[in-house]
Amino acid sequence: MRGGWAGLLLAVSLASGWAEEPVSRIGFGSCYKPEKKTALWKAVSDFDPQVWLWLGDNVYADVIDGKYIKKDLPKDAFDRAYRLLGKSEGIATLKKLSPGHMMATWDDHDFGRNDIGKDWERKEDAKKAFVKFWGGEEKEDGVYSARDFGPEGKGIRVILLDTRFNRDDASAEGDILGEKQWKWLGEELARPGAGLVVIGSSIQVLANQHRFEKWGNFPRAQEKLFQLIRESGAHVIFISGDRHHAEISKQSESPAAYPLFDVTSSGLTEKSSIRNEVNDLRIGEVYVGGNFGVIQVDWSQADPGVRLEIRGEDGRVEREVAFPLSQLAPPKG
Repeated sequence: MRGGWAGLLLAVSLASGWAEEPVSRIGFGSCYKPEKKTALWKAVSDFDPQVWLWLGDNVYADVIDGKYIKKDLPKDAFDRAYRLLGKSEGIATLKKLSPGHMMATWDDHDFGRNDIGKDWERKEDAKKAFVKFWGGEEKEDGVYSARDFGPEGKGIRVILLDTRFNRDDASAEGDILGEKQWKWLGEELARPGAGLVVIGSSIQVLANQHRFEKWGNFPRAQEKLFQLIRESGAHVIFISGDRHHAEISKQSESPAAYPLFDVTSSGLTEKSSIRNEVNDLRIGEVYVGGNFGVIQVDWSQADPGVRLEIRGEDGRVEREVAFPLSQLAPPKG
């Protein structure tokens, strides 16, 4: 599918320089089985995002004919999964986006095996299939990417991390990103011009009390991430997927010296029965219906207003938080 519209969109998205139109509406989601129907795509269309971000499990290469394949993944599993995605309602809905205004990263199921990291023997096959479909640069060490949207002064930088290709087994000293990606991330955070930086991670960054995959399983890497943000002075919010439910987490006393937010949107088709999971950082309650995430920025204000939302299948706002952009900065004095 290289040369097709999907590859072109992401390839353009990796170009340097600022697009002229201010971006005030970003949509995002994760955990999508393309063969399933969902009313969400009408809600996405009605929201009319200027940018759409795929946060992982965009396909389930390890699910074939409705069954999880835990070993001996068929040779054509990745091609089969992306063929389904290419024909999906989700991709059809997003065709109207301007070139360069869709980006993607992956999680474990489009990587090829549940909860797997750098030791996955099919990771090169997974990477080639990802780049063939989405386009962009085929990096040696993963599928991370960044893109600037909007004119300088009203700019949003989107950074999508790869939390799979170089990830160690979970441990206190374990790494997630790998040396090259860490260096790249530091450079992207420090690069001037962005009023707001959106970091997309397939796994949750802030929620730390559940037993599933999260940055908190890698304390040293998590602290390194926060340190880079603190040193860069960038105004950052996190978005994440993976969990098959949605929630907004806020760490008021954060290592970044200003409040950090993580908006988890999952899934576009996949849903969890978890309702009472402990997360002391959560604003409100878990949302377990089908959902997509929203970032809205009102650039018309002297101090631009930021609104983070979870929207359900009927397009209603189910969870939200709003604050001035200036809140994402260390206090003066």
